[in-house]
Amino acid sequence: MLLRTVTALVGLPVILAAVWWGAPWLTILALLAAMLAVREIYRLSPPGTDSLPWALGAMWVAAWVLGAHAASGLSNFLIISGGILAAGAFVSLLWLVAYCRGKRILTTAGFLAGGPVVAGFLLGHALALRNIGDSGDVGRDWLLLALLTVFAADTGAYLAGQGLGRRRMAPSISPGKTWEGAGGGLACAVAAAIALGFLPGLSSPRWQLAIIGATVGVLSQVGDLLESKAKRASNVKDAGSLIPGHGGILDRLDSIVLSVPAVYYLLATVFEP
Repeated sequence: MLLRTVTALVGLPVILAAVWWGAPWLTILALLAAMLAVREIYRLSPPGTDSLPWALGAMWVAAWVLGAHAASGLSNFLIISGGILAAGAFVSLLWLVAYCRGKRILTTAGFLAGGPVVAGFLLGHALALRNIGDSGDVGRDWLLLALLTVFAADTGAYLAGQGLGRRRMAPSISPGKTWEGAGGGLACAVAAAIALGFLPGLSSPRWQLAIIGATVGVLSQVGDLLESKAKRASNVKDAGSLIPGHGGILDRLDSIVLSVPAVYYLLATVFEP
């Protein structure tokens, strides 16, 4: 726990500073994180699948992150992302035809395409969220709210699970997770989102902030469970060892890659940013 706390105290200011300053620092950080994450996802591919080409995955995620950086508005973001999806899928199909020799071709294809989708497209929403609104302050504050709410959900789930956890939520996937912990994470996410409504770029009603907090509180834990399931299938404890006390970069992004896109689409289609 001490090592996790020290690592968080070092890494959190770097992330928050990149969000505060925006481009190019946030883009560089997202690009680095996406490339490392797709590398870890490819390494999680289960036995029987072919060795996946990290260079292809890295180029695919780089295109998605840079596309999100260049996009302006929801429609433009989706058009750019769709074009990158089509191009990447075509190149991946060529690779499968030329090099895939294993028996589990569907699993290989799923990891080959799914890794860049998670690490590139989904993570790229952080840049799209940073650019939302009429001014840079609006997007900055919404991204800060999304990330800090995710961190609050993770912390609340951990503390509630440690102190109150009795009923296991998914013992075959992640034995340490409990329904009490999930409830604590959800409550902390809602409370954090409402409390962070004081940020100057935000003017949403408290009920909207509560909905956003609840969405993040659920999806952050769903992302964590999905990554745990992938690790269980590959029979590994952590996706990597890059971050002391936390595991790999994917072990830190699992709660973010579903939550941040959800906040972005809520603001872009339902609520006013």
